[in-house]
Amino acid sequence: MKIRFLAPFSAALLIALAVAGCGLKNADTGPEPTRFLKSTGVDHSGRIERLPFKQSWRDPKLVISKYKYIVVRPVTTAFLQTVQWEESKSPFVPDKRTYQRRCSALASYWSKSLNKAFSSPICVFYKTTDTSRPGTLILEVALTEVRFDPTAPQTLGGASPTGTVTSMLTGMPFCAFEARVTDAATGNVVSTAADRRGPDMKVIDSERKTSAAANEEICDVWSRQLMETSNIEIFPKVKRNWFSIF
Repeated sequence: MKIRFLAPFSAALLIALAVAGCGLKNADTGPEPTRFLKSTGVDHSGRIERLPFKQSWRDPKLVISKYKYIVVRPVTTAFLQTVQWEESKSPFVPDKRTYQRRCSALASYWSKSLNKAFSSPICVFYKTTDTSRPGTLILEVALTEVRFDPTAPQTLGGASPTGTVTSMLTGMPFCAFEARVTDAATGNVVSTAADRRGPDMKVIDSERKTSAAANEEICDVWSRQLMETSNIEIFPKVKRNWFSIF
């Protein structure tokens, strides 16, 4: 029984990897920075080995222990690249205006996801809205690229495939973001991050049904990872799933 199961599974796995290699040529490259990161004036070409993002930077003079609070700003779409919106075109995204509305809805979803993640008891910061408190950081996140799965409705709460072979052949959903953290008192940028990724790939669909769309799941992963970066004692290395797309 095991042999009969593993053979088709292995074949599907090889097909998935081949398609991923052919269809996702930019998987190993980080997204081109927008004005959101360029305006910081800091290095946006390197990365911190401990973190799973394509780009990451931290002020070498930063003393993180002096910060106790964090303000999480709403995710912005002001820097969203919409030139390739037609890659998401479907009955559910018939035009650019609808695409932009979908992206705004995704940004709102991600804002809630971030606030939930940074409210976790394992986060080293206390989440606040008061920027006047001493020892406060401000997290700003920009959603810069979005491609929706043209085979599934992108309504909040609607089920969709998340990295199956089928979705890879029809157009893999993905997102890209940029983030910057500033000292609330001085306005100085203390860290940045950027990433582009697709959903965790599932060669064989799980029996567990999810109510989250693929792009929302990507944002949920980033919410967790961005929060985990703050706690080096519990998370000495923030890991990327070994079989994620991008």
